[in-house]
This record gives sequence, structure tokens and C-alpha cells, in this order.
Amino acid sequence: MTSATLRVSVFLVIAANLASCVPKPHVVHLRPAVSGILVEDGKPIPGVELFLGNFAGNNQPCTDVYEVVPVSPAGDFSWKSTQDYKLADSLINPVTSRRVLTVLCIRHPKKGILIGVTMMTKQEKPVSLRLICDVAHPRFGITKPHTTGAVDGQAQHCDASTTG
Repeated sequence: MTSATLRVSVFLVIAANLASCVPKPHVVHLRPAVSGILVEDGKPIPGVELFLGNFAGNNQPCTDVYEVVPVSPAGDFSWKSTQDYKLADSLINPVTSRRVLTVLCIRHPKKGILIGVTMMTKQEKPVSLRLICDVAHPRFGITKPHTTGAVDGQAQHCDASTTG
């Protein structure tokens, strides 16, 4: 490929991206607000740690730590939603059709790294979830439509409900 062909290709990609945007100020919701409790057979777990995984697009969402989530001695945890203000929206992939993936991971002192839950939430409006996580009772498959699910073939340990 010649350098002229490469420049034209890059220019066409940039032009297509610019043409597919429309000025439309809006808020993009990047992570849901979550509150929850983490237990094992109904009892708090000494030494347990929670973190948000950095989902790399493979079946190992808890390989890298994105953000640590504090857990109280009673097993309670929470984090606030995050959002961003944008001035333009895509005509090809508008905010009304976009979703964001958030993965809660559990570092258990005896069982190692466990998947708490994978949350797929819409970016167009805020979402608040309540999680009940019991590491003694793993679940497989999708538990709640449009909000949580499991990585194929792997257990998750939290159940979710919307809070508002």
C-alpha cells in the first residue's frame, strides 16, 4: 500500500466518523450506582476483597483490577454511579442503543478470585442496583434480563434487583 493510498484511507475513515455525529448535548451513564451485601451462608467473610474488573473482552473478566470496592466488616459495600457529559451523539450508534459492562469481582481468602456479577446497563439513563452476594451459593446463566448475566460456563455469586 502506498503512502498516498494510506493517507486517503485515513482521511475517509475520519470523514465518515465526523459525518456520523450530530450535535446533541447529553449525559452518558458509564457505571450504575450499586449497594449490596457480601456474605457466605449468611455470615460476613473476614479478609474478603471486592474490585471492579477490567473486562478485556475475553472470558476472564477478573484478571485485572480496575477499581477496589471497600467492604464493611458486616459485608456491606456500595459505589456511586459515574457519568459523562457529551456534546455530540453518533448517528450510527446513538446513546439510546449503547450499553456498558461493569464486572464485580470477589477475592475470597480461601476460594480465590470469583465473579460476583456482570452488569450490562444502558448508557442513556441512570441505573441503581441492589446486589445480594452469597459465595456459598453460585449461580450459572442469566439471572435478570437486561441487567445482569454470567460469563459463559462460569459461576457468578450475586443476584441483582433494581432500586429505582
